Parts: sequence; structure tokens; C-alpha cells
Amino acid sequence: MSEQGRHFADSTDARTRAGQPRASEAETEAEQRRELILMSSGEHAFAVYADEADGVTRDLKPTPLPGAPRAVAGVVCVRGRMRIVLDPLALLSPTAEPDEREDAPVVEATATATPFIVTLRGDEQLALAVERVSTIVELPADVLRGDAQAMGGGLVVRGTLQHDGQHITLLDPSNMLEAAMRGTERRRQRLKAVNRES
Repeated sequence: MSEQGRHFADSTDARTRAGQPRASEAETEAEQRRELILMSSGEHAFAVYADEADGVTRDLKPTPLPGAPRAVAGVVCVRGRMRIVLDPLALLSPTAEPDEREDAPVVEATATATPFIVTLRGDEQLALAVERVSTIVELPADVLRGDAQAMGGGLVVRGTLQHDGQHITLLDPSNMLEAAMRGTERRRQRLKAVNRES
């Protein structure tokens, strides 16, 4: 071994003996941590992985879509691209559907400003409408995996975690549009059943 090689080996062993991780160990530790964007609406806190988000925009008014499911707040144009805006609160409580009786009053949807629009990466061109975007945090990935496995339910929920005394729901963007549209399909099936009985 050359003198330079022996010096590198000796210095690496010295760092290890001193309790400093080797380069490979530090890289592995970094890979086991994930950054999350923390956001909230009302008393509910949510998060998505930072690498699944495309950006944050303030004070946009989603244009309502006629006949859209409750979880779809409308569409907005962000940096020249149309986005389907979803309400995470509605995604997490899909059973509360609007009144579908034939004599129910018609409520016209109106465009209202949303404090924050969090745009998401992916072909579906989605975004989340939330009241607050607080910060980006880095947490151990094994904590998130453990919580996700313990949670075990919901198309849009990866799991839950605790941070600074706050209970946070970790969302899965890959299933959000499917979860939002399930409400429309349930209403369609119920209306078909009502029409057959009448």
C-alpha cells in the first residue's frame, strides 16, 4: 500500500474509533431520512413528502366544476398549467356526501380564494387547497414506515406521525384522484337505484 493509501486508511480508522460514521454509513443514514411539507386546515394537520410537491402558491380562486365530487374544489392555473384542486379534509372524510334528494335545494358553487395551493408532481396535475403551510421538516423514514404500517387504511393515507406535539396525517398523492372520484361513482349508483325503484 502506498504512503498516501496508508494515511487515508489510518485517518478513516481514527474517525471510526472516535465515533464518527464512515462515509458509507453517513450516506445510508441520509437515505433513511425524508423531508416533509407540513400544512393544515382547521385543526387538522397534513403532510406530503417534499419531493412529491412542485410548489406553493397563495390566494388563488379555484374555478368550481359542475357535478364535481365534494373533494374537488375546482381547477386553477399555476405557472401556465391547469391543476385539479383537492380538499384534503374532504378526502379524509369521504362518507359525508351532499343531499341527493330530488327535492333538495340547488346550491350554486362559488369561487373563493384559498390561502395556499400546494401543487403536486405527477401526470394527474393535482394540487391541495389548505389554510396554512408551516414548514419543511426532515424525519427518519423508519418512523414514517412504522406509522404507515400501523395505520393500515385509506387510499390517501400513508400513515400518521407526531411532530412537536402535533398529530399529522401523511398523505399519498398517487391515490388522491381515485379517492376523490369514488364519491361521484357512489352517487351515480345510488341515483340509478332510486330511478329503478320509481
